[in-house]
Amino acid sequence: MTRRPLDVRALAWCAVQSARNGAPWVCAVFVAGSGLVVVAATREGALKDALRREAVRAQRARRLHPADAGAAEAAVALAGWCCDAWAATAGGEHGASCRYRLPKGNGA
Repeated sequence: MTRRPLDVRALAWCAVQSARNGAPWVCAVFVAGSGLVVVAATREGALKDALRREAVRAQRARRLHPADAGAAEAAVALAGWCCDAWAATAGGEHGASCRYRLPKGNGA
């Protein structure tokens, strides 16, 4: 157990000493303080677990899903197109403004 500024063991020891020395109202204060420390530690543990779960969910959401793999493959194919005419004709022709268009000449 790690040491906290208000350790439960220290508060419990103070409560016992107060009860032994005839100060029941001080004992009650120390018992209530011990209860608050236990509740706070439990709550912090639950919050830490919730944050860990959310981090795992966010990490899983960032991964590439199979449905996104098709979209990624299409994006790679689109990036390889030099012009829309080339894509529409399956690589048969290039558009007028395409840099890969060869001028049509009479020579063979």
